[in-house]
Amino acid sequence: MLQINIPYHPNSTFYYEKVRHFDWPLFIDSCFQASLPQNSLVRYDIIAAQPFKKIIEQDGGANLYNNDEVTFIATDPVKLLKKEMASFKVVDSELPFTGGAIGYVSYERNTISKKKNLIPKFMFGVYDWAIVVDHFLSKAFLISSENDVNTKLLWQDLLKSLNENNQTYDQEFFLCKGNLFKEDHYKEYTKNFANVKNYLINGDCYQVNLSLKWQVETEGDSWNLYKKFRSINQSPFMAFMAYDDFEILSGSPERFITCNNSHVTTRPIKGTKPRGNSIAEDKKNKDILINSHKDQSENLMIVDLLRNDLGINCETGSILVDELFKLEMYPNVYHLVSTISGKLKQGSTNFDLFFDAFPGGSITGAPKKRAMQIIDELEAHARDFYCGSIAIFSFNNNFDSNIGIRSMLHKENMLHVYSGGGLTIASDVDDEFKEIQDKLGNIQKTIEFFRG
Repeated sequence: MLQINIPYHPNSTFYYEKVRHFDWPLFIDSCFQASLPQNSLVRYDIIAAQPFKKIIEQDGGANLYNNDEVTFIATDPVKLLKKEMASFKVVDSELPFTGGAIGYVSYERNTISKKKNLIPKFMFGVYDWAIVVDHFLSKAFLISSENDVNTKLLWQDLLKSLNENNQTYDQEFFLCKGNLFKEDHYKEYTKNFANVKNYLINGDCYQVNLSLKWQVETEGDSWNLYKKFRSINQSPFMAFMAYDDFEILSGSPERFITCNNSHVTTRPIKGTKPRGNSIAEDKKNKDILINSHKDQSENLMIVDLLRNDLGINCETGSILVDELFKLEMYPNVYHLVSTISGKLKQGSTNFDLFFDAFPGGSITGAPKKRAMQIIDELEAHARDFYCGSIAIFSFNNNFDSNIGIRSMLHKENMLHVYSGGGLTIASDVDDEFKEIQDKLGNIQKTIEFFRG
């Protein structure tokens, strides 16, 4: 493995703008803020581009791209990804990423849904080189796994560009047209809410996550939208992923599953209250959430669900609830977050861990299978990346993933925005609708900034 120090910049957008002209450039963004206390969730950023392999799910199989050559393979793309990654040597490194597979999985990938998706359900690139930023040590590295011979052809030019302090990007144009909120959304939500309540009363489920979708017409470069979004949102599992004809803008505060040296962790979020407009109101909302039996019950349901999901691939007796109902503060909301850990058992892989638990229980409901059936019945829209996941499978066997909430999809001059929340028997329709509006707060602020 090649690892070379490059100049450190606390704002990693600098590095992304240096490489965004390459194919499939990705920015895995911890949204580090130098003014805030150190937090292990915001230590590293990863910028990668120009994958030497691509896997894109197609009907009946997947297209495998080896640089410029494409082959259709009639197999499960998950199996194909596992096979391709197994062909590369394991790299010994303390860095979170040493090259490997990065991509996304749409919510519908493991569901029964027949809805038409706007984007492929499964897209992964295998990246030979990347920029890894360590904000704790104030260091940045250009790394290569040396699995792609083409890296040698651009290595010196990459180094030269990254060592130059000049800005390479000055395009600032972006425009949003139309209103995000419409009366029809409330009508749609109340109708679906009533149907969910009936299912809960009849004992079909304990909890169902119900969502809405909005669309806004746009012009310009969505990278500018993302830069503004990250300055407002400041969440630890953000990302900007630019593909051939669409971009994913993740503002997620939620980790799905991570695994490092066989240590497995998941951090479900359940329980939300908006930040107050004054110190007194802020404290009031915080205290309400901390003492909310409804939100604690919601959170506990999903903790139990995820304990079960992790148990498929973790050693018996290793699963622990490390934190329960921990309050976390974000720019526009408070959340209740729990942490569950376990030890990956012999014979199971990070791929097994991720795909056996996908989609995450915090955005489906419980029991998961029946909740997903109800979601598919009631929601008119496909969720696509929303409630899906970005996943990182490194050549050093590290693995991390997020839950695709607080996120946007930009395609063909249209911005697709989603929000939702878990419903229980104790839920009130107006309170829940207010909550999904609160969750959209930072997205709405960002859109309003670019309003034409």
